[in-house]
Amino acid sequence: MKKWWWSLALLLFAFGCDNGSKQAGGPGSETTNGIYAVIYTENGSLAHSAVAALRKADFVSDDTTGAVFHADFAADSAGALEIPEMEKGVYRLTISVDGEIYSKEISLAEESLDLGQIHLEKPGSISGNLSGKSAQWVGIYGLDILAQIDSLGNFTLEGIPAGELKLYALDKSLSSILADTALTVIPTKISTWIHAAISPKDSTVKDTIRDTTQVNPPKDSTVSDTTKKDTTVTDTTSRDSLVWQLFEDFEDSASFAKKAWYFSDDSSLATINFPTDFAWKGVVSSEERKGHVFSGYYSTPAIPTGKSYVIFGTQISATGIDMSKLDSITFYAKGSGALKLSLERWEKAASDNLKAWTADIPLSTSWTPITVTPADFLSPESDTLSTGWESVKSTVTRLHFFGIGGSELSLDDIKIYGKTTKSSQIP
Repeated sequence: MKKWWWSLALLLFAFGCDNGSKQAGGPGSETTNGIYAVIYTENGSLAHSAVAALRKADFVSDDTTGAVFHADFAADSAGALEIPEMEKGVYRLTISVDGEIYSKEISLAEESLDLGQIHLEKPGSISGNLSGKSAQWVGIYGLDILAQIDSLGNFTLEGIPAGELKLYALDKSLSSILADTALTVIPTKISTWIHAAISPKDSTVKDTIRDTTQVNPPKDSTVSDTTKKDTTVTDTTSRDSLVWQLFEDFEDSASFAKKAWYFSDDSSLATINFPTDFAWKGVVSSEERKGHVFSGYYSTPAIPTGKSYVIFGTQISATGIDMSKLDSITFYAKGSGALKLSLERWEKAASDNLKAWTADIPLSTSWTPITVTPADFLSPESDTLSTGWESVKSTVTRLHFFGIGGSELSLDDIKIYGKTTKSSQIP
């Protein structure tokens, strides 16, 4: 693996050149490829004691001390940072002071680079699991930090700068990259990298589909009686030939990506705050759920419920799945405002898109088990936006969770119960 040893090189270049070499002088100087910026803290004060490091963008560290980066430069008393002339290339500049941090890829060409004002932010963190790999270390391209991966494949990176980063996993000898990925870090929040092994074919069905026709079925394979309107799981009864599918538990990034989950505003009055691009970025660790969950954040104006909402959803099938024998869909939810669950026959250009959705289900700040049966879907007579269960049940293409009002929609362990045939099983 090619490594870059830039700390020493920078110092030699800056201070060990011949007498005719030029030193960086900021904007307007004759120096080429120098970098200049003025550093501010998050609250807008000049960062008098900020320190910085500059690494090649593809730099891979072998430093196991746990430091995010080792400083090579320091800002002056006015918060001004000057870095001497450098060779052309793409670098990662990282700056920190008093627990706040900034990091970004920059490109150096023929001229000095004036970055203007740089405002530091509070750091975030990254956790994840790489149990499918023989990796023992995880790091970030362009930073010095390396974190050890434990025997179960878990890792945590603390004090990480916000923004777009690229992670990698190394073998025990620190000589081979076994996996890498792009990731967005949000200040004060936990981002997640899950890289699970692909299960052998003979174990995949056991992981996702369980036959509960045996005399004493597992406790979690029972089905809720949802004739009550409180939408919580109540007394349950096992049914003949019932199959349940753990449709999504947010523990496997490959499974999540295959389903192509999306999180978007479905109303011009709603605004997505996080994640704004890839839904997987909303998959975070939850101590309460003892695993990973999806948490989306959004804004809605103070208007009547039902006119401002967002969608977390996926396409179940391009051609449609026959769900006529659906018994129930169960999941855990947390947040604010309310949610609706919807099964739809939806096509972008279709004039007869059909939708069966529930009444508003209030959300709370605590994780709550929720069960929805076909009887819970609204009829066209009670809701003009619903075409009813009978209209969609034989050709369901999409599963949607609507976040209505509020600002958070969090979900976990989405399970589907019902009698199925091979032709109607959800992929």
